[in-house]
Amino acid sequence: MWYVIQTITGGEELLIRLFKEMIPEEYYRECFYIKRESASKEDDGWHIHEEIMFPGYFFVDTENPKEIYMSLKQIPKLTKLLREENETFLAVSEEEQQFLEEIQSAGHIVRRSLVRLDMERKIIEADGPVGRYIDNIVRQRVRKRYVLIEKTLLGEKRKILFGIRLEEDKLTDG
Repeated sequence: MWYVIQTITGGEELLIRLFKEMIPEEYYRECFYIKRESASKEDDGWHIHEEIMFPGYFFVDTENPKEIYMSLKQIPKLTKLLREENETFLAVSEEEQQFLEEIQSAGHIVRRSLVRLDMERKIIEADGPVGRYIDNIVRQRVRKRYVLIEKTLLGEKRKILFGIRLEEDKLTDG
């Protein structure tokens, strides 16, 4: 089962490194954060880069949540990086886990989805993660190459940003 651990935004990578160093491996199968491909326009085309999809969160796949929680609380280096609220360690529901598994590819990366537009530049068809949740799009910014999809995640309705691409997009080398 997946659990999410809240941390200070920007501390995800350091926390995962410390987690792997200090939490016994037999307590968990994997810990990770999810990244998404994003695109930014440059003079010679689109530059692709990765960003953290859910800043301030990382995920742990475990059947031993109590042991992990107690271990986290006993390691001062880790507790400094955890958020100061009661809800720092939350179970991910089966439906939420299925959604997260469906949108990502190897390496926990959410790839940009190829979209097709109508004459008014509205998305009418999409591949990948956006295609699976096309009915949940609440905002599209084709010029900026993203959409917002509304989905309940971690117990709250959230607008989640997904990268998109068009057939005619030219990528830069860098």
